[in-house]
Amino acid sequence: MSLNTKTISLRQATPADWPAVAALLRSHQLPIDGAQDHLSTFVLALSQGELLGCAGAEVYGEHALLRSVAVAPGQQKQGLGRAMLSLLIDEARRRNLSRLFVLTLTAREYFSALGFQAAAVQEAPDALKASALLQGACPAEAHFMSLSLLAAEATAAEDLPIAVLGAGPVGLAAVAKLIARGLPFVALEAAPQVGAHLLDYGHVRLFSSWRYNLDADMARQLAATGWQPPDAEALPLAAEVVEQVLQPFAELPAVAPGLMLNTRVRAISRAGFDKVKSAGRAQAPFIIRAEQKGRVIELRARAVIDATGTWGQPNPLGASGLPALGEAEAAAQVFYGIPDILGRERARYAGRKTLVVGAGHSAANALLALAELAQQEPGTRLAWAVRSPVLKRVFGGGDADALPARGQLGQALRSLQSSGAMEFIAGLRINELRRVGHQLSVLGQGANGEPLQFDGIDQIICATGQRPDLSLSSELSVKLDPWLESTEALGPLIDPNLHSCGTVRPHGHRELAHPEPGLYTVGVKSCGRAPTFLMATGFEQARSVVAALAGDLAAADRVELDLPETGVCGSESFEAPGSPAPAAAEAVAAAAGGSCCGPRPVAQAPASAPARSCSPKQTSCCG
Repeated sequence: MSLNTKTISLRQATPADWPAVAALLRSHQLPIDGAQDHLSTFVLALSQGELLGCAGAEVYGEHALLRSVAVAPGQQKQGLGRAMLSLLIDEARRRNLSRLFVLTLTAREYFSALGFQAAAVQEAPDALKASALLQGACPAEAHFMSLSLLAAEATAAEDLPIAVLGAGPVGLAAVAKLIARGLPFVALEAAPQVGAHLLDYGHVRLFSSWRYNLDADMARQLAATGWQPPDAEALPLAAEVVEQVLQPFAELPAVAPGLMLNTRVRAISRAGFDKVKSAGRAQAPFIIRAEQKGRVIELRARAVIDATGTWGQPNPLGASGLPALGEAEAAAQVFYGIPDILGRERARYAGRKTLVVGAGHSAANALLALAELAQQEPGTRLAWAVRSPVLKRVFGGGDADALPARGQLGQALRSLQSSGAMEFIAGLRINELRRVGHQLSVLGQGANGEPLQFDGIDQIICATGQRPDLSLSSELSVKLDPWLESTEALGPLIDPNLHSCGTVRPHGHRELAHPEPGLYTVGVKSCGRAPTFLMATGFEQARSVVAALAGDLAAADRVELDLPETGVCGSESFEAPGSPAPAAAEAVAAAAGGSCCGPRPVAQAPASAPARSCSPKQTSCCG
């Protein structure tokens, strides 16, 4: 089986691996004397149980001698050796070793590229002379080289890879662009496979066609293998994006060695610098602490592209932004996201009453699936609760939407809401969930502050959006929009009180950067809590950021994005049944953040905050 059909993993060697390691070393005519004694320090590259490469170290006090770097025949020049050595070097730094040494016959230039310098073997630390390699196992003509880890602490950041956090569509698009520019990378993904968030709602058909869901660089690199692109105008299922694009791309020889699955990032910092220290900070490499199969590891990088998304951080049901009282206790009856109502989750909703909370496309998909289930399964009932009584943006622009499927989704929801086939609750702000027997009661307030209570709920689908995980960068200097938790410069361009997916002004590396040099947030996480995002936006973000990291500021500053218009302005009003009269609706809209092309109410914003108003370049805002 060729490499591009495999998923490669890196792990520490165990005693059971010795026969395979010894065989690989012998096939390269590398010495095995003393190797088994140090097997616990070896890193192995494997695919489906097959050993593709190994690299080890002999540790002597504060020094270590690299050895046994070998890659299986047919797998060379694909980045396996660099990936294994990067892990070994990172582990050496984590253990506070001061210097690494290596003896090599044929790879002098290779190790020079990693920062090793020629040294005299006679000057090797006395502790290293216990190694069988220095006692004659290696030929006398081998080159002796060393790498100072203490000096590298402050000076070698530029030689390190760029870390991409998250292997979803935008993270992998960043990888494709790094490859296209010849920049080394490592991509970390918490899930056991790429595109995990998309697979969570894999049954949902996207309203944007392949034209907006396929990154150009990924497509070019796949096409070189004979891969055929899907129909640009077809609408894919979310799972098909993974199956037809992300997974094949992840298996490419240029991608797989740098992809670390089952690796959850826990924190990011700077080597030798906590958040308070500033002098020399920009020259220090990033430290990425992650958990990999129960083991804590650390990696180093010259820059970080955070594409971790927000899907794993759902907003709660509570209108205050906190979980409603009793929400944790009712967790077994609350689904966050878009359940597969007509498929694997069918039994959960058939013959029961379900309350859907939310006013976005996720809620619309859930409601339409529940309505179809109700036609097939007697006793299935549905209710829809939204916090705002202004539904124009929920129903979308209809025929004016440049994405027909998006417009049709809104129209179908409008028809369902008008049909009376479901209970509709406008302006509900949930405060508490109470268990009554096997059912739930939902308590809250209406738009005018009156108490509301709804009983007999069997299941709740929480489709209230997501929020970013800000804990990863708590030791870094970040500057966030105080409302949205996006990057500060991006906030005025994506404020959901003013914009929808097609009205967001194109942006790039300058809006996505933080005060921490080399740190960028891309993808849906860059928008913070704003729901205004299309995959194509993330692809363009990645293009601009990678161009900036490559030093090509002309390309980084160039706008290469044309988003489809939604046909609706962010805060246009629509009188839903049971909603306030137009004047009251305008007051509600103002309280939520101002009218379209108007700033946020002064009372809500600090004096230093930027005014929220439409730019002349936002062509669709207010028509």
